[in-house]
This record gives sequence, structure tokens and C-alpha cells, in this order.
Amino acid sequence: MNQRFEALDALRGLAALSVVVFHMDFVGSITELDFFRGSSIFVELFFVLSGFVLTHGYGFKQDLKFTIFMKARFFRLYPLHLFMFIVFILLEFGKLGAYQYGGFTFNSTPFTEASAISEIIPNLLLIQSWVPFANHISFNYPAWSISIEFYLYALLFLSAVTFVKFKKYIWIITPMIAFYLTLSESEILEVEVLRGLSSFFGGALTYLLYKKIAANIKLTKSLGTVIEIAVVISVIMIVQSDFQYQNIAATILFYFVILVFSFESGIVSNCLKLKPFQIAGKLSYSIYMTHAAILFCLTSIMIILQKLIGLELAPTINGIRYLTLGHEMINNVIVLLTLAIVILISHFTYRHIELKGQKIGKSVFIASKENSNTQNIIR
Repeated sequence: MNQRFEALDALRGLAALSVVVFHMDFVGSITELDFFRGSSIFVELFFVLSGFVLTHGYGFKQDLKFTIFMKARFFRLYPLHLFMFIVFILLEFGKLGAYQYGGFTFNSTPFTEASAISEIIPNLLLIQSWVPFANHISFNYPAWSISIEFYLYALLFLSAVTFVKFKKYIWIITPMIAFYLTLSESEILEVEVLRGLSSFFGGALTYLLYKKIAANIKLTKSLGTVIEIAVVISVIMIVQSDFQYQNIAATILFYFVILVFSFESGIVSNCLKLKPFQIAGKLSYSIYMTHAAILFCLTSIMIILQKLIGLELAPTINGIRYLTLGHEMINNVIVLLTLAIVILISHFTYRHIELKGQKIGKSVFIASKENSNTQNIIR
């Protein structure tokens, strides 16, 4: 159970960086490549990965307690979510000041639309993607997937512990039902919930396949390399494509991606174990959660400079706010610098928010355990 899938960690990091580039729009830069224009699909990969890893760690664990399990997951996700939510509230106040006293016009009026006051409670409760009355991309918009994932943890616990005899069937049937509801355009559940269910429990199913195959098959390095390269090419092709139900096709492909790279049998996997990729994997959650605020600040600076110096630095093209410094090469350099800043800040949030949050979670766990032992003695 202590096995760490290093290649999968690296894939998470690369996917997070691709999502960052997806959210950038620099005129004539790499951000406009078809691959990065389609990289939002990697959120499905995050869900599949989480389902796979959580099933590996907890899906077959004996005497698993709900409170202990959910506390661990809460302190893994919520501290950084809360920190970034507060950052966005502060940014909105800054936006309000610039709007009222500087006459600067941004993409939306402060504290309206995705940043409306009514969106605060759903974000604090992480239910913004589950309920129809909330905007799932409000405030720190990448957090929509964290909203989905947190409550999927509880569903995984129910399937693994409460319905232990039927858990394998649940992990098989749930993605099928989610795919069916998506194809039939059902409104029973939010689209984002269906994306999470099909991917997350598909990840649990993928782990079942991994366990079965790992016990019976040993891939050679050459065969593993061929399969890994084929999978990478398939991912590139489907990510940069645009067709109906691309999300479903990509999700199913991601099952195979996780399965193939979980064996770490080829040269690609060995490359993914290199330190830069492992660092990206370690920082992936911080990269994912912090980048929207950084891009917001960059865009705001460009809008302010545009008004002050009269150069078109933040033009709106086909309803999309682009950024440009007037030359494609310079724009590409700014893209790379922005990625570097995201990684640098993610180092800070990883050390001071993520790890500190997990440390608090462990102290709470120890305290609750000691309290439980005391109660047992009293009884």
C-alpha cells in the first residue's frame, strides 16, 4: 500500500501546467496552439488519477473510519482552497477600488456575476459545482473541480466500506451511468458532477484492472516504451481535437493512460521520474489552485497600463481578453515567465499552506484518537 506511482505524479504536474497555459491568451503565442486550447480536458485526468490513487490507498483498507478518512481529505484540500478564496476576495476589493476611484473597467463589475456576494457561501461549503443555484466557476474558478472531488471522497468511502460486498460493481456501473446521463443530456445532475463521477470512479475501476494485470503480466521495457509512446500520441491527438462528446472519449482514454503509466515499464515513465517532473507533480495542486489569481493580476496590470500609456496591451478579440506586448516572440517569453512565477509561488503555497494544513490535520487526528482512547478507558 505504500507504493508511490512516480510517473503518475509527474503526469499530474504536466497536466496542471497545461491547464495554466489553457487559461492564458497571449496573441500569437504557444497559448493559441490547438493542444493548449483543448487542455481543459485534463481536469478529467485529475479525477481519474484521484480515483485510482485513493482506491489504491483506501479502497481495500480494513477498519477505515469515515471521520478519519474525511479529515485527512479535508486538510489535504481545504486549507489552500480557503487561502485562495480569501485572496480572490481581496483582489475583488482591489478591483472595486480601481473601478470606483481610477475609472478602470475590467471584464466585469466588482462583486457581480462570478464574484457575486451570493457565491461566497457555496464556495466556502465547496458545493458550487453540485447545486444549480451557484456558479461553478465563481471566484477561484479552478476550484470547481475541488468542489466535485471533495464529495466524491465521501462516495468512495461509502462504496468501499458501507457497501463493501458490492464496491467493485459500483465502481463499474457508476461511470457507465454517468456516461449515459451525459449522452442523454439529462438534467438530473449537474454536468460537472457527471464529469467527476465518470472519471473518478473510472479511476477506481482502472485500479481494479491494474491489480489484476499486475499480478499476471510483466511488460518488457521495449514493449512498455512502445505502448507509452502510443498512449502519449493518442492523448495529444484527442486533446487538440474538437468533436461532440470529446470529454467522454478523453475520459476513457485517460483510463488507459493511468493504467499504462502505473506500470512504469517504459522509457517515457523513466523520464517522468526525473526531478523536474517530480517537482511539478509535487506542486501540482498549488499550481492548479494559484494560477488563476496570478493570471488575474497580470491581466489587471495590462489593462491599467493600457489605459495609462495608450498602447493596446489587453485587446478584446471575439469576446476574449487577450494580452500582448506587440511581438509574438516577446509574448512567448512572457508566457514562460508567467509559468515560472506560478511555479515559484506554488513552492510557497505548498510549503506554507498545503504542508501546514496537512500538519494541522495530523494533529487533529492525534487529538481525536487520544480523546477516543480516553473515552474507551472511562467506559
